[in-house]
This record gives sequence, structure tokens and C-alpha cells, in this order.
Amino acid sequence: MRIVLITQITPASENVRGTSALPYHLMVHRPTDVEIIIYSFNGNQLSGTKIKEVEEELNVKIKLLPRPVWLTWAFRLHLLFVRLFLKCPMLNYMRLPSKIVEGIKALQPDGVWVYGQEMSRVAKQFADFKRVHTLPDCQSLYYYRMLGRRFVFKNWMMFWRNVMMYPKYLRMEGVYENSLTVRYHLVGEADVESLRNVNPGIQAHFLRHPHYNVAEPQKQIAFSKPKIRLLVAGQNNLYMQEAAEEAFDMMFHKADQLKNHYEITFLGRGWESTVVRLKDAGYDVAQITFVPDYIEEVRKHDVQFTPIAIGTGTKGKVLDALSNGLLVVGTPFALENIAVENGVSCVGYHSNEELLAALTDIPHHVERYEQMAEKGREAIFVEHGRRHISQQLIDLFK
Repeated sequence: MRIVLITQITPASENVRGTSALPYHLMVHRPTDVEIIIYSFNGNQLSGTKIKEVEEELNVKIKLLPRPVWLTWAFRLHLLFVRLFLKCPMLNYMRLPSKIVEGIKALQPDGVWVYGQEMSRVAKQFADFKRVHTLPDCQSLYYYRMLGRRFVFKNWMMFWRNVMMYPKYLRMEGVYENSLTVRYHLVGEADVESLRNVNPGIQAHFLRHPHYNVAEPQKQIAFSKPKIRLLVAGQNNLYMQEAAEEAFDMMFHKADQLKNHYEITFLGRGWESTVVRLKDAGYDVAQITFVPDYIEEVRKHDVQFTPIAIGTGTKGKVLDALSNGLLVVGTPFALENIAVENGVSCVGYHSNEELLAALTDIPHHVERYEQMAEKGREAIFVEHGRRHISQQLIDLFK
């Protein structure tokens, strides 16, 4: 089977200036009889050396596409403000030159795979082929959820950006082609439901997000002593900010109950003030802004705490933690679309009271939570296995 992938960003094993890891891990363990040729605009600007590495790792050929002339001039002349007056997101107006379209058609692929929310006009250039359009998220759902959060109204630039972008993505998704020859693949159940509401009759399918790299050999799950090693992975950005502030404010005030049981590491930028405050409360705290091997650092810890306040799709850092043997404690948005069950294979919480109860209980029932982490890892390998998910994606072309 021969598939041509047309993508706005070049796949990579980790997210590099965009959601480049999803297509990579959908391909890395694909069936051996599936040939994939990649055409990429390289919007995430991978170097030539890195592209060659990806070609070898995935056993693919990557051909770089030229950036449209109008987009190049828009950047050079600082004309990006014109997107305010466009009906749809700017990148949605991208199309392939006819010469490249004819060259792809001459390859006689069994299917055309398009990656990226804004690439729908490119997909329409191959109407005679079976197509799968992979969307990391339903972007209109993301903006809808953002506009429902109080913290958005505290930043007027953020507020107006969401107000302007929400209708643009609604229009774009509303005119996605909904013929029987194109199927849409998303990694969020709510994303699929939202897209179907925006565009009735569309062939939208939910597939679990494949897990990323797993360190070998697998770690033996045994929580550290005398203190449990708790990890907060990721930047302190708008996705985490609201829930994180509430959670760490609670931990500051409840330090007498928690500080003797946990050693906390922040892996990412933007946590400096939180680190200082927790240290002042008596916690053992460290911050790491960069590590050469992310997975190797993650597996040194026992528990990952993920207080995400907003989002769509599936959270890759949660998959990383679960698949590498950590117990995940997180909000509903952190655990959304992941095949784990609260109290069985993860710890979910809806309030600071529930979070405090969990963090207080874990040190006193370590064996129970170690077993929970083991079940979480097993669930990811079964339900989010890369070989399994890759086959499901290939089946969408049939």
C-alpha cells in the first residue's frame, strides 16, 4: 500500500514548534507493507540534518514544499494583520501548485493523508483519491472552551484573539468536505462530537493517541523513600496557569500535611515564583528548564501532577508519564481521551479538596498507588499502542 502524506509541519519524535509528534508515532510502527512518501511545508523548520534522521527512523522519503509566495511576502512586509479581515484562518488558504499536485497523482497512491487543521483546501485537490485528514484538535472547540474560562477575560489581547479566531475556525470546519471519500481523524471524543455538530454528515472518527517513546528497560515501579518524587512537567502557560495557581496555593497553605512526604521537581519554564513560594513553605523543590533526554528525566520520578485548566485532544506529556510507569494525578482536561480510570489506573480530581485528599493518602498507602501506576502503564500499552493505532489509521483508507 502506498500513501502520500501532505503536512504543514514535518514529523518528529517530539513536538518541535508544533504537534509534530503525532504523525511521527502514527508511522513509526506502521504495517511493514505500507510505503509512505511525505510532502512537507516544514512549518516547524526542522533542519536538513534532522529531516534526514526522521527519514531513516521512519523509513520514508520527505520532500519539502515551497512556502506560497503570498505567505512569504506577508511575513516579509509584516502584513500578517490582514488575517484579521479573512473569513478563515490564514493558513487555510494554502494550496499546492498544480505541478506538484500532478506529480503526486502520478505516484498513483492508494490514499492521500493530510495533516493539520488548516489543510482542507489541499485535501480537496485530491478529490479522486481516498483521503484521511488528521486533525490534532477540533480548533473551534478549543476556542469555545477558552471563551468559557474566567482567566481569559483578565487578558484583553487573549480575549480578543479568541473572539476573532473562534468564528474563523467555525467557518473553516463548517465547509470541510463531507463526501464519502474523505474521513477525518481526531484524537479527542469531544473533538469528534463538536466537528459533527459544526458539519453534519462529516465522516469523523476518534482514534486513541499513540503513546510516545518508552525508555528501555521498563522501570520497576517502586516509589522513592523517604520522600515520593513528584514531577510537574511542562511550561507554566495558559493551559496550566489557572489550575496550577489554585493547586499550589492549596499546597502552600497545607504544607504541614504534605511537605515531609514529597520532593517536587518542576520540569519546564515559568515556575520560578512557585518554586520560591513552596521553598519558603518548607518543601524540597527543584526546577529544571532543559534536559537532553526528556523521557530519561521523567522516569526518575514516581508521580506526575498535571493541573491542566483547559485544552482539547490528548495530552502527550500525560501519555509519556503513564507509559513510563508514573502515577498520574490530574484534572479532567489532563486525563481527557486517555484510556485510564480514576481510582484504578490514575488519580483524577475536580477540586482542591479532592487533590489534598489524594496527596495526603498516597504516602500512607504506597503499595496501592504503585499498583495503580502499573495498571496505568498497562492500559497505555494496550489501548494506546503505536502498532495498534497505526493499523486503525490505515484501515480508514479502506
